[in-house]
Amino acid sequence: MKALRRFCAVLAGFVFYVSGILKLMDPVGTSLIVGEYLRFFHIAFLGFGAKAIGVVLSLVEASLGAALLTGVFRKITALVSGIMMTFFTIITLVLWIANPVMDCGCFGEALHLTHLQSLLKNLVLCVLCAVAFLPLSGLGEPRKLKYAGFFLAELSTMAFCIFSLTTLPLKDYTPMNCGTELGIEGESGLEDLPTLSFFDGNGEYCDSLAVSANVMVVSIYNPSSFRKWDKLSEFRSDAGKNGFRTLVLASDDTPADSYFADRRTLMTLNRSNGGVTYISDGQIVAKWPAVGRPDFTELQEISESDPDQVLSDKLSRNKLVFQGYLLYVFAVMLLL
Repeated sequence: MKALRRFCAVLAGFVFYVSGILKLMDPVGTSLIVGEYLRFFHIAFLGFGAKAIGVVLSLVEASLGAALLTGVFRKITALVSGIMMTFFTIITLVLWIANPVMDCGCFGEALHLTHLQSLLKNLVLCVLCAVAFLPLSGLGEPRKLKYAGFFLAELSTMAFCIFSLTTLPLKDYTPMNCGTELGIEGESGLEDLPTLSFFDGNGEYCDSLAVSANVMVVSIYNPSSFRKWDKLSEFRSDAGKNGFRTLVLASDDTPADSYFADRRTLMTLNRSNGGVTYISDGQIVAKWPAVGRPDFTELQEISESDPDQVLSDKLSRNKLVFQGYLLYVFAVMLLL
């Protein structure tokens, strides 16, 4: 029975931790999901705090997962997991009944569940938590070393959160991830491909500009909070000298010579406000956050490199970092 209880706790902890990390990895995407929930429950006035709400909930979820995996603070973990699962199950039940056109966001952009699948997942987690913790009198105590594992995992999770808030997701699950071929609406053979749609000041759509030759797209989905216009001018100059066409896409009027696009589209293209996306002959090759835009030397190296090699290097590096992090943190939680 003791082994069964630990097995259920570890299984539930794995789901909690992975769910929390996937949402922490993409705080902008998580804020969009939270915004949909706020609108559904008619509390959209809290939308200004959607990102903060998403990050805090994801941190709590990951922390709860770490506590379940390591087996520490068992009575507190039982109470918190019971409250969270009751809360989430009620919400998913409401969504299943109302059936709105929205994603549950349980695993961020990585895995999309229907409302029924989300409800069933929560019911299974409720059963796992019940088996793991009831009755409370028989929970026992973990080895002291497990507390060290938990706190190391917590520090690692916080570091991962800060990293995610300052850069781009290590794994991009959006429809416009690196390697994606972009299409042009209405063009034969390209209708099923995602379209980066934007227009000029006269309202004329200029989508074809993004899928020809080598293009560096600077996407600004929140111009009012973007301050580095001088750096943007410098980047455009450096990119032009290295043979790149530079397109500035914004969701609103800006001081720069720009085109205009839907805010959600720009956030899908690049999660960073003022981030850069390299597109070569219609294929998304690489992305950089606003604080890490390539300088003149990097642009020169990219222009002299094969786009497929740039894409491969970028994807391989991010995959290695993400897998290395998960391997480390699970080893800390389960083996210490």
